[in-house]
Amino acid sequence: MKRSLAALAVLVLLATLAGCGEDDGEATDPSAGPADPALVQTLVLTSAGGTVAPTAYLVDDRAQMKAYLKTFSDRDDVAAAIQQAVSDAGDRAGVLAVATIAIGCDVPPGVSIAGADGAWAVTPSKVVDPQPECFAPTTSIALVEVPTPQP
Repeated sequence: MKRSLAALAVLVLLATLAGCGEDDGEATDPSAGPADPALVQTLVLTSAGGTVAPTAYLVDDRAQMKAYLKTFSDRDDVAAAIQQAVSDAGDRAGVLAVATIAIGCDVPPGVSIAGADGAWAVTPSKVVDPQPECFAPTTSIALVEVPTPQP
């Protein structure tokens, strides 16, 4: 019994070591961006207003952010919340974008992100058990990371 356990341990060790140090020749480029878009954070703001739309606005594009913020009744609070979320997100390989995914009593549990014609659409996941009423409507804003556009 001891011999078979020792042999098994040696085989596991050899298999582990065989995988170490191999180089497939592909170098990773940190500036290449993520392979897939991803949800970074969902901001939930009380009574911020806005308009639900799947269009994602690039955070680093001043004209896009100006157009996006115009849809809110309290632009300063929304801008501050976005700036804080971007700061909290830290350095990313891709670019950050925002989209208003819901206004109401419920916060969507996630999103799906799809690219088409150089733009990104952010669609909220279905809320399984919606609340019948709430004290004040909330605006849910998805902060997403999308691949860096190619020049």
